[in-house]
Amino acid sequence: MTTAPRATGIKVLIVEDDMTIAANLHQFLELRGFIVDIAYDGLAAIARLGAESYDAVLLDLGLPRADGFQVLEALRRRLLLSTPVLLLTARGELDARLQGFELGADDYLAKPFALADVEARLLAPHRRTTGAVVSHESRAGSLRLDRRTREVHVGDNPVRLMPRSMVILERLMRDPGEVVGRREIERLLWPDDDGAPDALRSQIYLLRRALSEAGYEGFETVHGVGYRLRPEPPQ
Repeated sequence: MTTAPRATGIKVLIVEDDMTIAANLHQFLELRGFIVDIAYDGLAAIARLGAESYDAVLLDLGLPRADGFQVLEALRRRLLLSTPVLLLTARGELDARLQGFELGADDYLAKPFALADVEARLLAPHRRTTGAVVSHESRAGSLRLDRRTREVHVGDNPVRLMPRSMVILERLMRDPGEVVGRREIERLLWPDDDGAPDALRSQIYLLRRALSEAGYEGFETVHGVGYRLRPEPPQ
C-alpha cells in the first residue's frame, strides 16, 4: 500500500457499526490524505451531518438506532445536502442498492471490498465536478471558517470557540444569510433530548461574544424564528 497522500483535505464521514471495518477504513484513508470522522450508529451520523460539513459519506446500511436508509433520507430531504454518498452493502443486496439509489445514493461497494477501490470512488465525484478538491473555506464577510482544520478567524484574528459554539457556527456558515431555526440548532446540540431554552440562549451568548471580541458583528437574532450571519456585515 502506498502512503503518499493523494486526497489532501477531503473530509469523509464513515458510518459503520463494525468497529474493525471502521478502523481499517479510518487508518487507510488518513494515510491517503483524507480527513476522517466515524459515526457508529445512524442517529450519531445524522447529528454529525447536521453539525459539520463533509465532502463524502461512506454509509453502511445495517446500522443500530437508525439504518442507512434513514440516514440517507435525512441527509437528502431534511438537511437538504448533496454530499456524495457511497453505500457499503452486503454482496447480492440488489434491492437494497436500488432503494439506496432511489433515496439519493451516488455509488455502492459490496462487502468485502478493496480499500483502494474505496479511495477511487471517493475521489471520483470531485474529479467529475471540479477537476480538483473543492474549497474548504466558508466565509461571511470578514468571518472565515476552515472546515478541514476547524479554525475560525475574523480578518487576521483567531477565534477560540467551545465545542457547542463550533457546532452552531458550522451550521450557520453552511449558507450565510439563511435563517436557521432555534429548534434545528437545539436538535444539533442535544440530539437525544430537548435542550432547555435557557441552555440555547447561553450557547448563543457564548458564540456571539467570542465573535464580537474578535471584531465580527454580523451575528443576528431573528426574533421568534432563529439566527443568521450577515454575509457582508456593515463596517
